[in-house]
Amino acid sequence: MRLANYEFSPSLAATLATLLLFPLLISLGIWQLNRADEKRAIEDQIHDRQQKAPLYLNDVLPEQESKLLQQVYRAATAEGHYDSEHQFLYDNRTHNGKPGYHVLTPFILRENDAVLVNRGWIPYIGTRDNIQDISVGMVQQVIHGNIKAPSESIILDKALQADNGYPQTIQAISLLAMEEQLEYKFLPVIIELDAKEKKGFVREWQPYYGSIARHVGYAIQWFAMAAVLLALYLKYSLKAVKSEANEYY
Repeated sequence: MRLANYEFSPSLAATLATLLLFPLLISLGIWQLNRADEKRAIEDQIHDRQQKAPLYLNDVLPEQESKLLQQVYRAATAEGHYDSEHQFLYDNRTHNGKPGYHVLTPFILRENDAVLVNRGWIPYIGTRDNIQDISVGMVQQVIHGNIKAPSESIILDKALQADNGYPQTIQAISLLAMEEQLEYKFLPVIIELDAKEKKGFVREWQPYYGSIARHVGYAIQWFAMAAVLLALYLKYSLKAVKSEANEYY
């Protein structure tokens, strides 16, 4: 193919490689943009939940419990009392690079119904048997916090050992195992205790990060690679040719 003083004469290998890689790079860029849109939608949804009035957990009916996971990051209040005698230490939690635990305490809403409350982080101080005092009164009270989903780490339903006494150190959160051991039912969410609440520990809860900018950055990189590939293909496929006038002289 002749283009002015250039002839378009690509090699078969370069053409096949470009036909294969160019749409792949473009599709990867589009996929990253779609991921950014998904994260943006989640971020908008969370923002909307945070603007809602606190959800009063005592009013949640049994048939509504499964929908609580749709209220993650929404503020919540609950009335009841802590079960100070049956607490859990969620192991391998760090704060400012230091190892420690999250203190998980059941909060009894009514007879046989409870919600697990994360009261914050405490440091590891030498041995697993040597921890600071985490006892909490069992008086009737109202607590405030935010709804969170249970950890997505591997669930070990048989990780609890009642014979070891309390507080129990756990590596993963299994509400099902806790229910079987304590013989009362948990709501399917966890409450992160508000930083202003008393009877808690270090509570610098991390907000949701959707990594939207990162996905957009990856998309730009894929599109840039596609542009470079196309530019190189054209560069090495276009060859200068002599004009007829130059050949005559």
